[in-house]
Amino acid sequence: MIKKLTTVLLPLVLFFLFVFAISKTNNTETAFTLDTSKKTFVAGRPISLHFSTTSKSATADLFIIHSYGKTILKAKNNNGKLVFNIPPLYCLKTGFVTWYLLQNNEKIITGNFSIRPNDDTATVLENYLGPTTILTGQEHFTMMVAIPTDSYDNPKEDNTTVFIKDQFLENVTVTTKKTASFIAWKNIYSRNKSGKMLVSTECNTTGSKEFETEITPSPATNFTINFKRNHEFADGNQITKLETSVIKDQFGNLIGDGTLVTFQVTTNNNSLLKTYAATINGIAIGQLLHPDHQDIYRVKAYITGMAESKPIQISYKPLIRTFPYEFYEKNRKITVGPLKSFMKQIVPDGIKVELKIFHHKELIETKIAESSKGYANFILFPPFYKEKEYRFEITTLGITRKTEIKKYETN
Repeated sequence: MIKKLTTVLLPLVLFFLFVFAISKTNNTETAFTLDTSKKTFVAGRPISLHFSTTSKSATADLFIIHSYGKTILKAKNNNGKLVFNIPPLYCLKTGFVTWYLLQNNEKIITGNFSIRPNDDTATVLENYLGPTTILTGQEHFTMMVAIPTDSYDNPKEDNTTVFIKDQFLENVTVTTKKTASFIAWKNIYSRNKSGKMLVSTECNTTGSKEFETEITPSPATNFTINFKRNHEFADGNQITKLETSVIKDQFGNLIGDGTLVTFQVTTNNNSLLKTYAATINGIAIGQLLHPDHQDIYRVKAYITGMAESKPIQISYKPLIRTFPYEFYEKNRKITVGPLKSFMKQIVPDGIKVELKIFHHKELIETKIAESSKGYANFILFPPFYKEKEYRFEITTLGITRKTEIKKYETN
């Protein structure tokens, strides 16, 4: 009987001892010690955390929090030693890494370490320059920002030396800057002369490409205007050229080509005319058609919101003092001309001739014709002009002639 009982109890005892051993092995009271004393690692190099335990079989997981994300690492117990290898992707990125050693989903040890840039790799420079166009004058500037990194795109540590260089005309300036919060920067102020400024950076013998900033003239200052013309007669045909002086900014730089200048003209009857011209080499030349009657033009030029000229006056003399006209075909056809200019030459074709038709002092109609070879013709067709008498006023080139009352036959 005792022998049978022993046969039954012995396997049960061995089973409970095995269960107890397993439970004891993974008990949270199992002691783990961090063997890795290093707290700083270099990007791009393998990183491992080593732990020791009093148990030859106890296991644990390592939960890490990295800027790339979070993950859980597993390791085998090798005679009381556990080695956790950080994933290679995580080893490339600098920053602060926090880890937790877990057993049975309970935290038993926590710690952290940092990964710094790899200064043994080639330095890479990222640069930003802007604005790329600035005005002349010491109050304007462009900013160069440099971000030095290692070959894994990790920003260099603070206080890394960066040289910022700028060249204008014959002068080259080199400024030493230290990185702070990953960047080194400098405000590069404009000069009083316009032109192209070149900017570059250098860090650890790595140089950047060449950047350009265009220094353009400041707003224009006031200027003067003048005019040129072939003659002073109001022929409605010739061109008067309006020309500015050389327009410059406050530092003596020519304003940029293409700057729009407006020439504003006020006539004797206060009509407003405008013509425009763009500057070339600081000068704008506008064109103005002569009036077709005696007039005085008051001209002023301006660049909107920047500069202006003093007004000038341009006088135009009448081209003719009087002109002939004739009635034909029972007063139904009126011929005006020949119209002759200041040298007795025939006026250019296209001169406007205006005919006003009155009946008993009431204006009935105004007709307009253009001259051809010095003449302009008007025809009064009977069905439309059925009154027995009319009077006319003829105006051309600023001269008006009034006719006598003309009689007409009616049916």
